[in-house]
Amino acid sequence: MRFLCLLSILLLTGCGGSGDSASDVSLPETRISISTNQSSQLVTKTVTLTWSSVGADTCAASGDWEGDKPLNGSEEVVVPKVGTNLFTLLCFSGSYHHREVGVEVQGYIIENKSIQQAVGNTSVNREFSIRYPQNPVEYQYPLMFVFHGAGGNGEQEMNRHSEILNLIDEGKFIGIFPTGFENRWNVSGETNADDVEFFDLMIAELNNSSIFDTNNTYAIGISNGAGIINKIAKEKDLLKGIAPLISQQSEPVGDIVPGIPLSVFQVNGENDDLVPIAGGSGVAGTIFMSAKGSAENWAINFNCSMTPNEEEINWGTFEVSEFTYADCLNGVEVKYFIVKDSGHNIQFENQTDIYNQIWEFFKRTTT
Repeated sequence: MRFLCLLSILLLTGCGGSGDSASDVSLPETRISISTNQSSQLVTKTVTLTWSSVGADTCAASGDWEGDKPLNGSEEVVVPKVGTNLFTLLCFSGSYHHREVGVEVQGYIIENKSIQQAVGNTSVNREFSIRYPQNPVEYQYPLMFVFHGAGGNGEQEMNRHSEILNLIDEGKFIGIFPTGFENRWNVSGETNADDVEFFDLMIAELNNSSIFDTNNTYAIGISNGAGIINKIAKEKDLLKGIAPLISQQSEPVGDIVPGIPLSVFQVNGENDDLVPIAGGSGVAGTIFMSAKGSAENWAINFNCSMTPNEEEINWGTFEVSEFTYADCLNGVEVKYFIVKDSGHNIQFENQTDIYNQIWEFFKRTTT
């Protein structure tokens, strides 16, 4: 009996102890947080991540960044892809995985912007879309503005021309696709918006970022969009080259003397009944110069040789007459093309690399 009692005491002493066990240990709470200075960013460019932790022993990154990380810190990270980029931080206490947090950054190559402009007595949002290269690795890019025709908008125009997008993705330039007030450009009183001022405002906005080389700015315009780039080029010293497609200058624009020489790549349809190549009254009551007279007007202003080189070429199935005024100031050139059996349209763009020709022309004739 004494033996059994002694054994019971020994067992109670060994099991009782101080009361400590693994299930009773109070581990410190682990808290971590992570934030970014920008919720969206151009792909291949950086954002700054900042994080902190309490009660952790080690931290590591996963998702769209990697490597061991300090318990508290900040780091510039590259946004690698279009869409959602997830930067995750995992922190551990001892051998226990306690916390995982992440922050999302949207990567983009299309940026939609708006700026305020007074139109009449009202302040309105003027919109434009920016299309960057798929892999924007250069420090700076030239700018190519593309102005839509009457009734269009910048986003539609951006998605309409696959060849322009290909040139952008090849890193030739960044595309800027503005939208006209009430979907029109004010060349001859179409609206009461000052679209030359709008162009100034866009350039000023783009000057806030070093990726935009505003000293090398060009423009393509279609129909009503061609009209506005003629006007901008005459009134502002901001463009190095323009390509007005299916519209020449109006007579009032032709009277303006440009401030600097620039290269001109003008295209007209032989049978255009809205913007007649012979000039005179056309769409929206506009009085146009002739296609030849418009090109000569540019050439006279730039002291070009007034005897153009003439050539018959083909754009796919379209026969085209090409006229070139060379030996101009600063090495610029003035070209105009008459597309035979073509009206007020740009169907020829599907049969030739017209936008690559325009870009190569700009590169060759501007410095």
